[in-house]
Amino acid sequence: MKILLGFWVCLLLFLCGCSPKPGPAVSLVSVRLTDMTAFETTATFTLRFSNDQPEAIHLTGGAHKIYLNGLYVGEGLSSDELTLPRLATATQEVTMHLSNIALITRIKPIIDSKSFDYRIRSTLYGPDGRLRSESAGHLELNDLLPGEVPGTTNQTALTNAPTRGD
Repeated sequence: MKILLGFWVCLLLFLCGCSPKPGPAVSLVSVRLTDMTAFETTATFTLRFSNDQPEAIHLTGGAHKIYLNGLYVGEGLSSDELTLPRLATATQEVTMHLSNIALITRIKPIIDSKSFDYRIRSTLYGPDGRLRSESAGHLELNDLLPGEVPGTTNQTALTNAPTRGD
């Protein structure tokens, strides 16, 4: 019985040691639509990394899954290195390619509401292995910077476009 209990304790410790460590908090700062075609939209997400540890963290890349109002919209990959100073923040731009065909019917309610909830699940890589981070928040489409959609000259054109019957 003691051998079996010892086995389970060792297995539990081994599995805990293999799981990714918690990483820096990752939050969404802004979204820019940079290119649109009939089948795909390219978006640049600016992410803020917050290091609340007393040591600097060096990252060699990351994968960020992004959800809007609970809907998985895609994954942004980055191979850019980033060093987060101790007790500080840093930003990084991550490009994501979104399938218009997959999202066209599901994204309209988000655009109509002019705001959305987001969730980011990040796996970050560095010399110390994998780190995990998950964060959520809320973003208003009015927060987008001017000129982010090709063909529009300012944000007012994007957020206050007249509808039929006006």
